Amino acid sequence: MALPRFLVDSIRTEQPISLPEAEAHHASRVLRLETGDSCILFDGQGNQGFGTVKTVEKRSVQIVCENIEFAPRDHSDRLHFAIAMPKGDRQRNVIEKLVELGVDRLTLLETHRSVSKFDEDGIDKLRRYVMEACKQCQRNRLMQVEPVVPWDKWLKAHASEAIILHPKALISLPPESSSATLDSPIIEHNNFLQTYTNASLPSNFILRFAVGPEGGFTDEEIRLAIDHSMKLLDLGERILRVETAVSLAAVLGSLTIN
Repeated sequence: MALPRFLVDSIRTEQPISLPEAEAHHASRVLRLETGDSCILFDGQGNQGFGTVKTVEKRSVQIVCENIEFAPRDHSDRLHFAIAMPKGDRQRNVIEKLVELGVDRLTLLETHRSVSKFDEDGIDKLRRYVMEACKQCQRNRLMQVEPVVPWDKWLKAHASEAIILHPKALISLPPESSSATLDSPIIEHNNFLQTYTNASLPSNFILRFAVGPEGGFTDEEIRLAIDHSMKLLDLGERILRVETAVSLAAVLGSLTIN
């Protein structure tokens, strides 16, 4: 059985570390840890340490930590997603897939068909999902969740180096745009790895994917993306839900930049 994992602000070996209140409650009341039990602490910055429970009180748990190591288990800030998030519990599902597959950064997109609106509380909730997913998958650096950005503003900043996920069948492009090369706006999913491997990407290349809402990007949004030199990744004949498209693209991205 995997050791329980707790998120702390920093890890040190010189003196005991007090768990944050929520983590202490989970350790003492839910997991019912006792003095001498083993656990792992991580700081969300990529470090982890193996620890032993020193004291357990009603609202306080102290851990003595040793053997600190840097093990982020992500892609070193090279795999980014911008997503018009779905509603409700599906947001947690999307976050879990992104975290498990090593995505480094998520930007929340505002598009014409966006169905979810995010205030600070909503963004904080997504960040809690990130923390929970990191604890589950043993990732030690938190995926960054950035505030909402309108589609046109995001395009101006990142379009020339990004890829949009959208079915080719749902747009109208000139026949000469159909070949899977870096000179074409469209890349077929089965040619993605070969296309980007042949491109001789630099070691610091950041791969960015944009994913639309459940209703998809509008024709105008797609044309605007292509006008900004954005590539379009066609994931096949079937229309995928957001969390499925995200998972597939994250796997492709991981294979590309590793």
